[in-house]
Amino acid sequence: MAERKARRIRRELTSEEKQRWEKALQETEGEKDEILAVGRRIKAARRRAAVALRQAFQLLKAERQAQGLSLAEIEKRAGIGRAALSRLENEAEANPTVVTLERYSEALGKSLVVRFE
Repeated sequence: MAERKARRIRRELTSEEKQRWEKALQETEGEKDEILAVGRRIKAARRRAAVALRQAFQLLKAERQAQGLSLAEIEKRAGIGRAALSRLENEAEANPTVVTLERYSEALGKSLVVRFE
């Protein structure tokens, strides 16, 4: 099979296209600080949510251990695979669904409560 090579096709912008380009650059520059601020707020909120989720799983794991339950027992009760449970308890980047959290909580005899502030 012959190797394919991408070709770049360049053309000069028309004066109208150049004007639109310059206008877009100016508008973007004027909004840059606001865009960055919104991005920082979103990133901080995501970080807070990740910390809260991590803490929730630490609590679930501690409760599971306090009850003397193995991951295999939770697997049977919740219908969640043992490997998935282990990832949820131990991986910092775990991203479970609310249904998964609810099933794990119920397997421990607990209920899931979500609070917005």
